[in-house]
Amino acid sequence: MINIINQLIVKSAQAADVVGIIDLPAGIPKETTQTTDVISALVRFIVVIAGIFALWNLLTGGLAFISSGGDKGKLTEAQNKIQMSLVGLVIIAASFLIIALISQILFGDFKAILAPQLQSI
Repeated sequence: MINIINQLIVKSAQAADVVGIIDLPAGIPKETTQTTDVISALVRFIVVIAGIFALWNLLTGGLAFISSGGDKGKLTEAQNKIQMSLVGLVIIAASFLIIALISQILFGDFKAILAPQLQSI
């Protein structure tokens, strides 16, 4: 059994000589510190887009509320839109708590994803 394992190890070492060392393409993070920068930028982008969308829905819901003209159907629809926009804003705010918890679990720091620290060389 040990002989078979040794042969596999030797063959894999020989295969590495044939293939060589393959570097990662440019732009792909090689360490977790670079990964946190990418994740942080992605999270911030998503939060900004979600906030703009929620604000837009809140404004259009308010405009629909004002221009409903006493129509019960339009008034209810505008109130639902305003309510869902506010729920969306609460979810966006709660996402920071979730991201902080995930950051603590993965990187040992609550701010690792949202505010990564660059390491000096």
